[in-house]
Amino acid sequence: MPASTPPSFLFAFDFDGTLVDQAPHPTIHPNFNTFLTHIKSLGGVWAVNTGRTLFQTLEGLAQHRIQPLPDFIMAKERELYHPGPYNRWVDLGDWNKRCIKEHKRFHKAHKRVFKKVRAFVEKETEAEYIEGMEETPGIVATSENELHRICTVIEEHAAGYENLSYERNSVYLRFSHAAYNKGSVLQALAQLLGMSTDRVCAAGDNHNDLSMLDPSIAGYRICPSNAIPEVQQQIGDSAGGIIGQGRASFGILDGVHRALGIDFTQIN
Repeated sequence: MPASTPPSFLFAFDFDGTLVDQAPHPTIHPNFNTFLTHIKSLGGVWAVNTGRTLFQTLEGLAQHRIQPLPDFIMAKERELYHPGPYNRWVDLGDWNKRCIKEHKRFHKAHKRVFKKVRAFVEKETEAEYIEGMEETPGIVATSENELHRICTVIEEHAAGYENLSYERNSVYLRFSHAAYNKGSVLQALAQLLGMSTDRVCAAGDNHNDLSMLDPSIAGYRICPSNAIPEVQQQIGDSAGGIIGQGRASFGILDGVHRALGIDFTQIN
């Protein structure tokens, strides 16, 4: 469990598109690891808040040689982990147990809706409907436009169901209980650490990041220049929101510097 004294600050970063970029762009800022070491020396902690699974997140951190490792990982937009004994990542508090329990109920309660959506996906689109690999079904579309069309159908079928929601990123979609998303899991982490909103900084670039890029969740909110228009609009329309100058981690470090005065170019 975390120490009894709250950290000085909590940084929560999305992974793909926020921490790391794709070719032909530079993958990650060359000073990013130095920045992480610096914020930890100031008593801060950092976390990854991603749609990746825990294993995929650890794989990505190793692939891009990101060090020091995060103090917390929020995986699949809803699970919460921290380092445990013997280099294992373990549940933090009872959040994951409650999350799994609620999603089992969620899946059972919405089978009719899932059946209707699956029929539409398989008959009217080229997308793939995926079921059985996780607690809730998912969809992989062939384009973002196709996924947008599918989302419109989902919302029509979901009307009247209070907890029926989904998380979307690029061409990927995962059905989810509305109470469990990147925003709520980050809020749960801050509460477990005894931290107020004004000591939390969140950064993201896509649809599934919108819930954590909210003033009620994080006092400071940053997106890189490659963020989708919906994210840039939400960031730009609120106090404490900064659109970084640069893609992925380049934009995030620029945003952190402008928001908090941490100049990564001067860190030794």
